[in-house]
Amino acid sequence: MEALVGALGERERLAPLLDRVVDALVLWTGVERGLLLLRAPNGRLVPRAARNLARSRLGAEQLELSQTLARRALEAREPVIAVDAAGELPSVHRSVHALKLRSVLAVPLIARGEALGVVYLDDRVRRGAFGAQELRWARTIASVAALAIADARAQVELRRAARRAERASSRLAEELARREAELDVAALELARARGGRDTRFRYDAIVGESEPVRAMLRLVDRVTASDVPVLISGESGSGKELVARAIHQNGSRAAHPFVTENCGAIPEGLLESALFGHVRGAFTGAERPRAGLFEVADRGTLFLDEIGEMSLGMQTKLLRVLEDGLVRPLGSERARKVDVRVIAATHRDLEALVRARAFREDLLYRLNIITIRVPPLRERATDVPLVVQHLLAKHSRGPVRVTRAAMDRLSAHGWPGNVRQLENEIRRALVLCDGTIDREHLSPEIAHGGAAPRELGLNVRARIDALETELVRDALARTRGNQTQAARLLGLSRFGLQKMIKRLAIAV
Repeated sequence: MEALVGALGERERLAPLLDRVVDALVLWTGVERGLLLLRAPNGRLVPRAARNLARSRLGAEQLELSQTLARRALEAREPVIAVDAAGELPSVHRSVHALKLRSVLAVPLIARGEALGVVYLDDRVRRGAFGAQELRWARTIASVAALAIADARAQVELRRAARRAERASSRLAEELARREAELDVAALELARARGGRDTRFRYDAIVGESEPVRAMLRLVDRVTASDVPVLISGESGSGKELVARAIHQNGSRAAHPFVTENCGAIPEGLLESALFGHVRGAFTGAERPRAGLFEVADRGTLFLDEIGEMSLGMQTKLLRVLEDGLVRPLGSERARKVDVRVIAATHRDLEALVRARAFREDLLYRLNIITIRVPPLRERATDVPLVVQHLLAKHSRGPVRVTRAAMDRLSAHGWPGNVRQLENEIRRALVLCDGTIDREHLSPEIAHGGAAPRELGLNVRARIDALETELVRDALARTRGNQTQAARLLGLSRFGLQKMIKRLAIAV
């Protein structure tokens, strides 16, 4: 019996289970033939398994007899038995006589109050084949089998429902993709009709209408809707953080924090604490616990600027967090799961750093799923007038006009410090002008096309001042206005740089 129960416990597929039920009842009763009928949703009894009865050759007499006895057993919810079929089943006497049957048994299959079907057994040789012991075994086997069949049918229905749901989900995904494509097309057509950009999202903070900017924003459009890591490359001051903010603000994480950190601005030890946090007493001066930026940015976006400046040790720790999403504060044994989209940025060639073994190749693969290149200002000179107007609106207290001569010089300059350098130049000109920015209000290297003005002649002091001004502006542009880092680049102390800025009247 244990072997039988074990066999009936394999309920992955219904058809083999039904065959085992019929085989078990035929084996235990010792009769000649068996047939299992299941109730269809419309109430009909359908032959599903047979032993020594080929379903394809079930004749009319056999079907009529089995169906009649099966319905009788289901109505009574009790076995229908005939020790001498010819004398005890007058209502189906003709079928019994035609099939030359001596013993017949119909056992209902009932599980959890539901009538599932009937097992029909007959024998053409033995009279009284179904005694008390056979009937008891048949009831027991039928009870176990009915539960197995009910569970198997439930699993079959679940698999069918899952397949239907999967097909429906697939159709819905296709329909949503089609509708989204239609919306994208409609949005682009509307943008073109209004004379705007051919992008899905708004990028009000990114000023420019040149083709390099449009091409960049079309790529930004695509990565915004996804959640993959993004690497933004571009020169210092070109606007990498603006692009990262646009991706965050237009994406699904817009309601959650956008957190930034410059990896090159702080030492390695402080950077680890800043990113991952620390517990009290983790190091000298850690008087209270602090949450790291990964935790602060949970469910939001973490923008890591100048990722190429990160040490190899910190790269290893960052890679571990990106792989498993677990952040462990300094001094703690417990890790916390975070859900953060990482956007990294750099002005350096990370592949060259990998070749020089200064950057981990596996970390590059993790970060560099999609790369967005921010074009430098010199590659989109036609955008300079738009950027100038934007900066004037940002920094001026009233209407300011820029003469054609001044705008021509601004557009012609190479801007090694990009938009940040241009912003510093506009702020300087606003201090010097009186409502109108002309060529004379621009820095000498810009006003005169990068050459020293003729009137300087051989004046050493004037030429040195012009060179120092250019170097200081370039250093400030490269370090995003960080005077400590700029002083380090120039080989000066921070106090010495501040004195030079004041002496040269450089706007910062």
